[in-house]
Amino acid sequence: MTDASPLLLDLILARRSVSPRFLVEPTPTAEQLGLILRAAAAAPDHKSLRPYRFILIPPERRGDLATAFREAKTEQDPGAPAAEIERSGEKAYRGAMLLAVVLRVVRDHPRVSVSDQMLAAGAAIENMLLAAMTLGYAGCLRSGISATSRRVRLALGISGDEELAAFLMLGTPAKTPLPREDAIDGLLSTWE
Repeated sequence: MTDASPLLLDLILARRSVSPRFLVEPTPTAEQLGLILRAAAAAPDHKSLRPYRFILIPPERRGDLATAFREAKTEQDPGAPAAEIERSGEKAYRGAMLLAVVLRVVRDHPRVSVSDQMLAAGAAIENMLLAAMTLGYAGCLRSGISATSRRVRLALGISGDEELAAFLMLGTPAKTPLPREDAIDGLLSTWE
């Protein structure tokens, strides 16, 4: 084991999601975001399909996303109270930096299963979170009705063969995440 190995393992074991309300400015610079994306591209990816992409939602477009979230809530629940619809729109302003996670899975690939491609996307996201943490930032991943809404997909220009999987939020942690017990009970069994 090299000297760097324990540092990497410590980083992985220390990674925690930080609530979007505690992800504040400053956010990664363009150069740092480039490094974070390079970390995503370094994830395992059978046949190099890159079954994912990311859409950076700049601050000046958050209002448009909020409108799409409110419309999605209205479509999903036409009788929703106005306050609930307004709360749906507020989600667009969470997290200092916001990226949409888009899956572009090849459903009929002859050698790479859908689950393999989904795992590649998940590994890419984890690499991004670890890279962000290395640079002094934190992040979290959120999904829900907004991520599956036709209205939000249209607003973001997501094609019919793609899927809006989640939103990745990055920023400077305003609060240290609480430690958690990393219990591994039940994670491993032996085939007998």
